[in-house]
Amino acid sequence: MRTFIALEPPADLRAAIGELSGALDDLMPGMKWVKAANIHLTLRFLGEIETARLEDASVAVAGAAAAISSFDLRPTGLGHFGSPRKPRVVWLGLAHIDNLTELAAGIEERLEESGFGRADKPFSAHLTLARAGRRPGPPPDWERTRAAASPDWPAWTVSEVCVIKSTLTPRGPIYDIISRHELSANP
Repeated sequence: MRTFIALEPPADLRAAIGELSGALDDLMPGMKWVKAANIHLTLRFLGEIETARLEDASVAVAGAAAAISSFDLRPTGLGHFGSPRKPRVVWLGLAHIDNLTELAAGIEERLEESGFGRADKPFSAHLTLARAGRRPGPPPDWERTRAAASPDWPAWTVSEVCVIKSTLTPRGPIYDIISRHELSANP
């Protein structure tokens, strides 16, 4: 079962991201935009795991979540992975990430202790908006693209972490939440 650990943004933030994606589509041809309903913040990708290991993953995530108080995040601005002329990924950055970084590190530590091994890549706090499509377009106009991005993003109070199953289909991935784990209510 293809699985990852993530934070789910609230509906108002997903709606704002959906509007941005629509506005940027013409400015960044060749990019495949993530559906607003599928926007999430990946804390740890587990890849293919056996169903029997889901309980181990859930216990690890629950322990890490219980050690962190709920906290706020706010999207900041656009960025990209890859060259500016041919980005592989376009993302939205986040501010106020100290607790987020601590949460991701706690999840990583507990997953390692449960035998999942180390993550392939270091944690990077971002929301993926688009990936390069099969037919690359012309280089993006980053000045116009960044100007189109709203500086007034809604704040996001993080209060739970999810273990999510990902099923890949020709129409895009389908995500199903396997378990939810609340962060501590104590500061």
